[in-house]
Amino acid sequence: MYKTQNKLSGENRRNHSEKPSVIYKPSTTVPQNTLLEIPPPKELENPITFNPTVDTFFDADNNKLVLLMELPGFSSTDINVECGWGELIISGPRNKDELYEKFGNNLDIHIRERKVGYFYRRFKLPNNAIDKSISVGYSNGILDIRIECSQFSEMRRVQIDAKA
Repeated sequence: MYKTQNKLSGENRRNHSEKPSVIYKPSTTVPQNTLLEIPPPKELENPITFNPTVDTFFDADNNKLVLLMELPGFSSTDINVECGWGELIISGPRNKDELYEKFGNNLDIHIRERKVGYFYRRFKLPNNAIDKSISVGYSNGILDIRIECSQFSEMRRVQIDAKA
């Protein structure tokens, strides 16, 4: 009777054709202190007609992610901000009849460059974002969103308490 060898040498490991026990999947994690935009879901009720411009950055002095979005002419009640499940979603409509509602029906419009319709922007939050800390302000056509981020300290040895 002969013994089978359970341990594989380096050479045998390279030639071994067994599949790994864990299937490799690309990582979907977002780097610390970073917002990444992700595409909108295909089943949106409203078609997206424009994307407002946005700036995102990390404010290291206050440990906050900051998102500034240009939404001139919007009312704060028309802007929808949702945060949860590791995502930040900003959406809202701009009525194509807005000028008529504001100034009356007797208008002869010469130039109309402001975007109308529906916008939707969706961002993936990093793991260190504290979504319950979100604060949102809207002033002078700029939507200002701030989300606190916890900062990880360096790796350190932790003492184990021995129970006798």
